[in-house]
Amino acid sequence: MSRADLFRTLGDPTRLRIFALCTREELAVGELQEIVGVGQSTVSGHLAQLRTANLVTARRDGQHTRYAAARPEGQERLFDMLVADALPEGDALALARVRAERSAPTPEGLGSDYLPGRSWEALARLLLALLPPLRIADLGVGTGHLTGLLALRARHVIAIDRDEAALARLPAGIERRAGALEDLPLGEREVDLVLISQALHCVEDPIPTLVRCRDALVGGGQIAVLDLAPHPHEWVRHRLGHKHLGFADLGAVLREAGFHDVSCEVVHSDQRAPAFNTVLAMGRK
Repeated sequence: MSRADLFRTLGDPTRLRIFALCTREELAVGELQEIVGVGQSTVSGHLAQLRTANLVTARRDGQHTRYAAARPEGQERLFDMLVADALPEGDALALARVRAERSAPTPEGLGSDYLPGRSWEALARLLLALLPPLRIADLGVGTGHLTGLLALRARHVIAIDRDEAALARLPAGIERRAGALEDLPLGEREVDLVLISQALHCVEDPIPTLVRCRDALVGGGQIAVLDLAPHPHEWVRHRLGHKHLGFADLGAVLREAGFHDVSCEVVHSDQRAPAFNTVLAMGRK
């Protein structure tokens, strides 16, 4: 490259700044945008001219393309003179910030499939917003998080648990009924949906409970049961009060209780020990 070509290519102040930054660090388009403070199309246009002049090289790095300066043969001294004072102090500080952000450690335990902002609660709120308002019976409220989410959208929520303290922690607007799954305090055709989340395994004989749930549903009403697939962990009996070590065919249990249009599938598998699998079974009255 002749001196005239080099001066012509680097004559634009913004392009010279981008080139000087690429002499100090291999940078992606987004990082150059952040440092220089111009739009993506402007950065890409300057990089295209620098590549045409063989002044930068490009390297694919995952989802990004990173650019580094290439020293023009025969013009090394001129190259050094051009970039020596090309960066204003603000660019140097911004480059240091980009380096620090890039080298910041990733929080432990996030996993390769982690996406910021994704959570079960956010997804639950999205799905609930798509449903019509229903009368729902939530059997075995646990921490109450799911019950509270249901109440945001449902026409009416009846929370049933033998633990009156758990019921007391629920937010206002939820009807609380103390009772056991073996003797449900529900009337006939009282609700549109019955939800049993991680509670059916605590019932010695689930069929009478599910029959009572069927009677509490209006015609065409649905039941949704979240529970565990079969597992070998005997410790859940004495520590958590489980009567069953999961269910081999939760769909068959619903059919035996008189439900129709039954579906059953594994919806979650723990990646860490004790590695429980969660099953969702649904049926219609």
